Amino acid sequence: MNRLECQVTTCQHYCDNQCCLPGIKVDGPSARESSQTCCSSFEERHRSGAENLSSCGRNPSPDSAIDCKAESCVYNNHCKCEADCVCVGCCCGDVTSKSGTECCTFQVK
Repeated sequence: MNRLECQVTTCQHYCDNQCCLPGIKVDGPSARESSQTCCSSFEERHRSGAENLSSCGRNPSPDSAIDCKAESCVYNNHCKCEADCVCVGCCCGDVTSKSGTECCTFQVK
């Protein structure tokens, strides 16, 4: 398990800098820098707060399993992230799709 910090406040799984999902997927098979990665588990937050709470389904946890497709990242070991702490952030202002997210922990081999 990885310690996951999330800064993507427009994601419906976001809650207090954490993720409500037990695991996330990071995409970017040919990435050479963090802006070429994304959190493919991102789903845009609904306008209704009640919808977001029900979609979370449980309390957020800092611990998460991370499936990683960024093959050139030093932390990738057979599509599993081995970084102790991972930060998912925004690579643009108002994120409305997964392409606006990035794995800030990404480091090229």
